[in-house]
Amino acid sequence: MKTQKVKFSTALYDFDAFLDTEKNLSPKTRRAYSYDLERFADHWIKRRGANPSLHQISSEDIQRYLEHLRMNLNYKSTTLSRTISSIRVFFEFCVMRGFLENSPAVHVHNPKSPKKLPIFLVDSELKNLLNTSAETVVAPEVTLADDSDDLKDVAEITAGRPIPKHHALRDYAILALFSFTGVRLSELIGLDLPDLDFERKTIRVMGKGSKERMIPLNETVIQALQAWLSMRPQTPGEESVFLNRSNKRFSARGVEFLVERYVKRAGITKRKISPHKLRHTFATLLHVNGVDILEIQALLGHSSILSTQIYTHVSASRLKDAVKKLDGF
Repeated sequence: MKTQKVKFSTALYDFDAFLDTEKNLSPKTRRAYSYDLERFADHWIKRRGANPSLHQISSEDIQRYLEHLRMNLNYKSTTLSRTISSIRVFFEFCVMRGFLENSPAVHVHNPKSPKKLPIFLVDSELKNLLNTSAETVVAPEVTLADDSDDLKDVAEITAGRPIPKHHALRDYAILALFSFTGVRLSELIGLDLPDLDFERKTIRVMGKGSKERMIPLNETVIQALQAWLSMRPQTPGEESVFLNRSNKRFSARGVEFLVERYVKRAGITKRKISPHKLRHTFATLLHVNGVDILEIQALLGHSSILSTQIYTHVSASRLKDAVKKLDGF
């Protein structure tokens, strides 16, 4: 098959359009691909002084670039793995489009990443976090100088001020939803009122790759959501479940700060707990309580069981701690 001589920059432009229109990837994911590939191209240009043709790039060039990232820029193995993945997918696209006969990235290997156990809350910490957010003191609205509506809500928590009841109910519902459904941050802020089905005790979320899934709700989450919705302002034209003080959809940054501040208020300071760490907590609690790993995979919306299996290692470490309690008999 005769291939075209295409410049790297031209192929990269086509690749981004492909990710957008045919793969339907989010702007954030597309930016990550572009960042990795543009840095690779910049490195080539600095060494060779020209925008490369795809045919000029060899496996050795890619390997040398990775060594440069390891040795000179101190890239972590996880970041290197992502970079290699971006380069690999890009050159597979180039072969598919007929720009190349073979991919120069085929024989480039991922560095072995040390397996890190996910950070999560133990039972007592989770109870303390939820109790902290449930301790509601009714108070009037507080006027703050910060012009970000999401951050004004968070500032109330940070300052230890009494929190208006409807804010406290909303915040408790957010923390309960993260902790007992394992939703991703993007899934939570994307929730709309029609996605809630209290009759069937489920919520509908849109996960990665625009994959829809239904997540069952326990009574704690149902009661938390219903309590918040009973005080949620009526907002014609705004269907978002969770609203900031301007009655607009909460931003990702606002929810991240909200979780961070409640964690601090609960006295959990030894490690950083984010919405994603609450997702880890949900999965870990499920596995410790005997839920099958395939069921956990389905609840989390993992496309691969490999992403879910790390929770078996977490559970094993907790079981060892439990056995240690028998020392001294």
